[in-house]
Parts: sequence; structure tokens; C-alpha cells
Amino acid sequence: MKQRIAAIFTVIMLMWSNSTAMTLHAPSPVFTLNGKLNCPVISERGGTAYLQLTLTTPNIIGEKQRKPMNLSIVIDRSGSMGDQQKMEFVKKAFASLVDQLQPSDILSIVVYDDIVDVIRRAKKVGNNKQSIKRLIDEVYPRNSTNLGGGLVEGLRQSEKYAGKEFINRVVLLSDGLANVGITDPIELNRIAKQYRNKSISVTAMGVGLDYNENLMMGLSESGGGNYYFIEHPHSLAAIIRQEFELASSVIAQNGAIYLTLGDNVHVQDVVGCEFKNENARYIIPIGDLYANETREFTVELSVPAGTGNRIVASGELRYESATIIASYPTFSAKVTYTKDFAEIEKNRDISTQAKADIAVSTRKVEQAMQAMDNGDQAAAEMRLNEAKDLMSTSPAASAAGASGESVRSQLGKIESYQKTAKEDDSRKAKKSIQYENYKTRKNK
Repeated sequence: MKQRIAAIFTVIMLMWSNSTAMTLHAPSPVFTLNGKLNCPVISERGGTAYLQLTLTTPNIIGEKQRKPMNLSIVIDRSGSMGDQQKMEFVKKAFASLVDQLQPSDILSIVVYDDIVDVIRRAKKVGNNKQSIKRLIDEVYPRNSTNLGGGLVEGLRQSEKYAGKEFINRVVLLSDGLANVGITDPIELNRIAKQYRNKSISVTAMGVGLDYNENLMMGLSESGGGNYYFIEHPHSLAAIIRQEFELASSVIAQNGAIYLTLGDNVHVQDVVGCEFKNENARYIIPIGDLYANETREFTVELSVPAGTGNRIVASGELRYESATIIASYPTFSAKVTYTKDFAEIEKNRDISTQAKADIAVSTRKVEQAMQAMDNGDQAAAEMRLNEAKDLMSTSPAASAAGASGESVRSQLGKIESYQKTAKEDDSRKAKKSIQYENYKTRKNK
């Protein structure tokens, strides 16, 4: 009898042990990070190479309820918001957003003109959504634009509940120039970066034609969120719904790619992205990570002369998540040196070359926009022509399949930009081109 009990006990323990092992080692969603070079075979004299980083995320939204939101809405109520019924569209759009929130979500509402008011401090939405909508409905346009003050207060409200268990986001909306309080873009970007390190992201929405697109796009870059150019206020509801759906799919926060370079290899640029050099590694902050997405990053490298093989870069993706077991993907990329030019071309990666050329063309378009800011139309036209020539002469331009099609599509966009840049309303032209170029860079 004792032997039978012991045997049963042993079986139970084995079953429990296997069950525990399955629980502890159950497969978790996996991010992937790949790094490919446009020219894995390179001249012995060295030169420029483009490292294309591709980040993919798992599609796990829908398997369970989304994470709770910690959302701070920051609304411009300056006098110009009365034009074109902007404020009325804002009220309707954000009232619709309130309907999509869950009782457990955290919501704060900040409004600003020259004075900053918190009309709803950060707390759970609860079940009385009508009272929240009434608060929004009582906002009316007046006075000047203390955008910086509104942003800072929105960040402070979000900070009260900031954590990995929440999707922490500030949505900043403005239709005008920051002309009261903190107006320096560098300082505002610094503040956004500071809170980004606390897993709070900033999305910036510019409405109409009179806001500072460089400031708003910069805040989204520094804050790790998104940027929207909303030319017509009647589009507000759709854009805010789009942003909410995107934020709802966040599965990790405060992401960053860490690059370690081979001997005497240098980063010239990460096209269209902020990056920094820290302790012999390059860090590319990438903000929130969304389910079922693919992101591309183009790193311009200077590769030294050499022979044989050389590791040019290795990298790792890091992120913060309360629901995904940390499993940081890595990659490594190397070059092989040769004296034979034909060998270089034979081994050129056309898909990677296409992506790199498109990325470099977006940099030239951005330079054209900077020239437009400076009132130098001739320089703007020259940069756009350079972008066009780059696409026309790309080794991928005549390729069959998706690579060639993507290059030809970008060529068409640049030709469209050239026409748009000559329009009479330079405000609309620049915002339109810059926004389309932003979406190309961000694969949106």
C-alpha cells in the first residue's frame, strides 16, 4: 500500500513539475531585429555602406484585452481655434474618444492659451463619461498660445500614473505658434525626451496652416510618439480615432536599438532618426512598439580599408514591458573585402539598396524643406532635384518586383513634391511635403 501511494505521489509530482516547466518556459511573443548591408562585399579601400535595420513585432493584440491607457489630452484654446470651427471639431473628436475609453483608463485634460488650466486631473475615467464630455464642451477659444506650458502640464499629469502597466501618452493639439512661456524648440524637445525616459510618449497634432510644423514634428520625434498634419479640421475625428487605435496596440515602451561598431567603423547618420553615442555604443531611441508592425532604419556607415572579413556592426533591441518576457533580439553584419568591382556589384543586395536610397532621398527632401524655411527657393529646388536624380540612378530603379516598384514610387512622390513646392501658398506646400516625407521615413 505504501509503495502504491509513493508511486502515485511520484506521478503527481512529475505532472506538477512538467506543468510548472511549461508555465515557466512557455513560448513568449518574439521581436525580431535584422541588419543587412547594401554591399556585403566592399572595396579594399573601404567606403560608405548602408546598414538596413528591420524590426518586426508580433501580432498579439486581440489575444487579450489591451493595456489600460494613461492618456493626457492637451488642447489649444487660443483665439485662432475659433476659425473654421476648429474648436467645435475638436470637441466632437475628443468626445468620441472619451466614448472609446474604459472605466479603468486614466484620463487628464489640459487646456491652454496664455494661461494653462487642468480641467480634469489624472484619474480613472469611471462610468460617468457625460461629465467628462461636458468639461470639453465648456472650452472656448481665447487669447495667446502657451504651448510649452500646456505640454509640460500634460506630461506632469501623465507622470502621476506612468508605469509599464499603462500605455502612457500625451496628445498635444495646436493650430498656432508658441508665443508665450517656453517657446524654444530645443528646450521643448529636451523636456519631451526627459519624459520619454519615463515611458511617456508625446503625439503632436498640428491643425491648419499656421502652426510650426518643425516644432510639432520635433516634439513627436523627441517624445517617441506620432506627428499629424491636419489641414482640414473636419478630419480631426478620423485622425484621433487612428491615433487611439494605434496607441491601443502598444505592446512595449521606451524601445531603443543599441549598436556596437567594428574597429574603425563610424556612424555618419541614422537617416531621419535621433541617435546618440554613449560608452562606445550608438543608441537609436524608437519609442513605443506596436503589435504587428515592421519598422525600417537606415544607418550610414563609414567602413575603413581592409582585407578579408570584418564585422561592421552588431546590435540589440531593448524595451520595457509589463506583459512580455524580455527577450532582446540581436543581429550582426559583416563585410568581405575585394579588389574586384564586379564582385561588389554581383553581391549587392538590391532590396537593401532600394530602402537605403529611398531613405537618403527623404533626407534630401528634408534639406529642401529647411531651405524653404530660410526663403532659399533655389536651394530647395536643387535638393529636390538631387533626390530625384538619386532615385533615377538607383541600382534598384529598373529592378523587377517590390524593390524596383518602391524606388519608382518614391521617384513619383518627389516629382509631385517639385510641383507642390511651386504653389503660391508656401505654408501649405511645405507642411504637405514635409508630412508626406515624414510618413515615408516612418513607413506609415
